[in-house]
Amino acid sequence: MSDIRKLVFFERGVETLTYFSHEMAASFRKMGYQIFFFDIQAEYADTKRLSRFLKSGETAVITFNFIGLSGEEFLLETESQSVFASRNIPVYCILVDHPLYYHKQLDETIPNLTVFCIDRQHISYMKRFYKGIPCHFLPLAGNFLMDKEERISTDFIPYENREYEVGFIANYVHLPAIEEHFTSQTKEYIDFYHEILNYLRLHPSEPLDSAMEHFVRREIPEVTERELMACFAGMLFLDMYNRTYFRGETVRTLVDNGVRVHVFGKGWENLKVKHPENLILNGRQLDSAECVKIIRNTKIALNTMPWFKDGAHDRIFTAMLNKAVSLTDGSIYLKERFCDGKDLAFYELEHLDTLPEQVLSMLGHPKKMKEIIEYSYERALKEDTWANRAERLREFL
Repeated sequence: MSDIRKLVFFERGVETLTYFSHEMAASFRKMGYQIFFFDIQAEYADTKRLSRFLKSGETAVITFNFIGLSGEEFLLETESQSVFASRNIPVYCILVDHPLYYHKQLDETIPNLTVFCIDRQHISYMKRFYKGIPCHFLPLAGNFLMDKEERISTDFIPYENREYEVGFIANYVHLPAIEEHFTSQTKEYIDFYHEILNYLRLHPSEPLDSAMEHFVRREIPEVTERELMACFAGMLFLDMYNRTYFRGETVRTLVDNGVRVHVFGKGWENLKVKHPENLILNGRQLDSAECVKIIRNTKIALNTMPWFKDGAHDRIFTAMLNKAVSLTDGSIYLKERFCDGKDLAFYELEHLDTLPEQVLSMLGHPKKMKEIIEYSYERALKEDTWANRAERLREFL
């Protein structure tokens, strides 16, 4: 019988995932767990320390997006087995993207693997295509501003003194750069890809894999499940194109209709708008702490979902935890949990033309905005922190 008291996390792989890991690890420390952070960039320099830390029956790994579980050479203990597999260490992997991004890892046999998905439709996908892998729902959570001693800052800027009326933190990828993934192919393929994208523009509530399957089956009625998985993995660029398209359309609709939007992230200079004076560029890639600082100085934190149709995004909960009003397109999960105008504010991708009026109305009612801020802050503090997610994971440990 196992008694897990030691946890391995990874850092310096993907910055945002490192931030999530540190917030979660802080909670596990308070529960009495010993924590080891493996520095992915240090590679072999950390392997001896890791080897001494691992003990079968006492240690588990918690990671995101298969970091540390993707055949990294410096984590191999034998020619074919990782140090975790050879020592019978349970691994818990949280996927913050659609599982189709991880077809290679999921299709391989990773011993003692349990997967957590951030969208309930992703759970259905896992149960359909990867039946042998235990899979559970674990929504994303919001980020705090923490110091080196893991103390949380609660020194908030008052609503009326916040610098940014509408802020959006995300990179913008120039669409022609994404199109390079398929413009080199035959016209038949190019037309096929654009047909899927045009369908999603008209049906923005449709999950990506569902739309892709519809068109693949139209062309290949006898396609097998394994062939479908391979098709999905081969069309990943459609996900990036689709989410970027709607990200751009949302911001463009606002700025071209008189709403000033402060955008934080790379690439926004490539978004063509009629009123560039309303698009306030703060171009560069930001780390997670900088993003939190910006949200703490923002009245309305704009979000477009990365096509999670039955899940959430950390931008929503981070806004709530840092006393900004989260303005987001919806999902089944979000609309089950939250009330429009009480917890946050919803807009519809199908009706972007109404968004500018909605934003101006929100800014024109500061008393209502403050009520939303205080209510959503208290609720997220109780339900949507990484400490909450650590408590959920503890049930499996």
